[in-house]
Amino acid sequence: MEYRINPLRWSTISIFLIVILWSLLSDYYGSSLLLFLLYLLVVIVFASSIRFKFEIHDNHLVYQVLLFKRSINKKKMDPDQVEQMKFIRAGWAKKAAIIKLEKGMDIRLVVLYPEEAYEHLLEFARKHDISIVKTNDYLTLERKGERKKMESS
Repeated sequence: MEYRINPLRWSTISIFLIVILWSLLSDYYGSSLLLFLLYLLVVIVFASSIRFKFEIHDNHLVYQVLLFKRSINKKKMDPDQVEQMKFIRAGWAKKAAIIKLEKGMDIRLVVLYPEEAYEHLLEFARKHDISIVKTNDYLTLERKGERKKMESS
């Protein structure tokens, strides 16, 4: 199954980079409205074309970073490479998961769409006997989601 990732920190990082790089460019080229607008256009195009994708297969997980629909970073994780899956709360009321790997950097999955991705990730972990940790905040979000399902049916 394929899921989209909407990173919460991406907008903050983009704004930070815009300010820092504009400061460097204006020192080197001087302050110019045309240069600033051109720079802003390039940053917006690149920022809007970066996508994050996560796939759950029967026997492995795939995390991809795409730029203009081309893969610039692809990480395939077999169950024996995954040490632990930690389910946390991100922001006020959003679910997130951190995949802790034995070697390499951890994968942070914040705001997967559709939201049933977290259930599929839990199934994958149970199927392959991967350690699962749920924080109290995450358990609260699960209970809240169950209440909403009961009220809607």
